[in-house]
Amino acid sequence: MGLKNMIFKSALQNFSRNLWLSLTSIIVVFLMVFSLGFFLTLNIVAQKWFDSLNQKMDIEIYLNQNASLDLVNLLRSELENMKEVKSLKYVSQEETLTQFTEKHQDNPIIKKSLEEIKENPFGASLKLKLSKPEDFTRIMEVIDKPEYQSIIYDKDFYDYQQILNVFEKFNEKFHTIAITLGILFTFIAAFTIFTTIRIAIYSRQEEIKIMRLVGAKNSVIQGPFILEGWFSALLGWGISLFTYLFFAKMINTQIQKFLGFDFNLVSYLQNNSLFFFGSLLIFSLIIATISSWIATEKYLKV
Repeated sequence: MGLKNMIFKSALQNFSRNLWLSLTSIIVVFLMVFSLGFFLTLNIVAQKWFDSLNQKMDIEIYLNQNASLDLVNLLRSELENMKEVKSLKYVSQEETLTQFTEKHQDNPIIKKSLEEIKENPFGASLKLKLSKPEDFTRIMEVIDKPEYQSIIYDKDFYDYQQILNVFEKFNEKFHTIAITLGILFTFIAAFTIFTTIRIAIYSRQEEIKIMRLVGAKNSVIQGPFILEGWFSALLGWGISLFTYLFFAKMINTQIQKFLGFDFNLVSYLQNNSLFFFGSLLIFSLIIATISSWIATEKYLKV
């Protein structure tokens, strides 16, 4: 216990002696952790948006009033047997008229127009839900077959393939930028901690010589410097944690508006804090340990 206390006390002394360098290390670790957390959050938000798109993927096919029932059933059968189709619903002419009437029941002009027509002006329709956005093209190939054009009046859909292409391009560029900046900040943090430990070693050359003369173990000599690197990592991570949660609260409303549904980023981070912030802490400590160990191996010659 006495040895551990001595190593800890020595690490604190090193940390306070080189306070400005230690603060620089803390700031760089903070920037590294915050930027990595920010990129992770952007990835989470992008995935949530993509998941919400999956829930909204649908195509509505409006059929002609005089559409051949055999062709309609053939189209339905072909679509229902496709693994790309999550669900298919047939809406009859009567159902379409009922839904339209209920929707516009407070509009006297539309109501009067329907009464004057005295017959159902609507055709039946097919409502499809897609399994995945990338299935859009395959489904449209079936719908656009020449044999079905005589029964199809119109189609209503978003160009999901175009949305998917935009998302994939954005995702590719985002990951390239995130990885590049992540490596850059990690390298800067590692180099800063390395430099801090190197200067701490130089400032304690006489003490280290005396420790060697009295037969101190290598772990006793190295321990305070590695622990000093941990202090920088822990403090940088801790500051980034509170700053990031504050930042998340600020942008939470804007994220909900962007996604178009209720997604609470703060709650998500709190519920997944062990993985999210724990991973960043472990990564920070690994970088600090490696940097400190390399510095001690190089300059202590233990």
